[in-house]
Amino acid sequence: MNYLLTTVAILMIAALPQPLLTQEPSQRLVYADFEQLDKDKRPASARGGKVLPDVAAQNNDNKPKLALRLFGAQGPLSQRLGFEFDLAKPNDWAEASIKIIGLKDRGRLDDWEKTLIVKSEDLSQYSKLTLDIGAVGVSQVRIRLVSEGNGVDAGGAFPESFLEVSNELKNYQLPLSGFKQPTGDWVKKKVTAEQIIKKLTAVQISIVQVPAKGMVIVDNITFEK
Repeated sequence: MNYLLTTVAILMIAALPQPLLTQEPSQRLVYADFEQLDKDKRPASARGGKVLPDVAAQNNDNKPKLALRLFGAQGPLSQRLGFEFDLAKPNDWAEASIKIIGLKDRGRLDDWEKTLIVKSEDLSQYSKLTLDIGAVGVSQVRIRLVSEGNGVDAGGAFPESFLEVSNELKNYQLPLSGFKQPTGDWVKKKVTAEQIIKKLTAVQISIVQVPAKGMVIVDNITFEK
């Protein structure tokens, strides 16, 4: 999917506004600005949490393709994270995602899945999630609030918000009250965004359109009051 790198310049058209210098630190939590790398030079959240790519599909023989990309600072833009995606038919449904874990993990369990032991945090004092995001190949992304391994059983059906995006990197503000659990017969566990945000472990950004092929670039994920 390297041909997509030539389209990345489209996402750099708009110079992004800088945070107000008068803003009190307590009013804003920087969740992920992708300036930090882990010891293996992989992107991490602002406090050392892993960034995990993931794909899933109805047709297990035709899973999506996903590749992480890291773009260095350029002009007014700071270092950014991108991911290329390719979701192809035949598939009744498919998704390509990155999951950004907020806090540094505690390692992995010695089980057959080598399950990551993640720490939760209570971010219920904040009212909105903000991020800079743009995409080539799709006009919509799904954003989910995730709590895993910390006593909240959502059965995988985490509260979500669908965001209309363009091919310019722009800032968006999403009220946390607007995140809703998906509906359908497959949703067996009922949870609210308020429950999840009190034990948040990750923010997930996904492409769920089939077919779809392109790239997402994201930066400056924050929680604000």
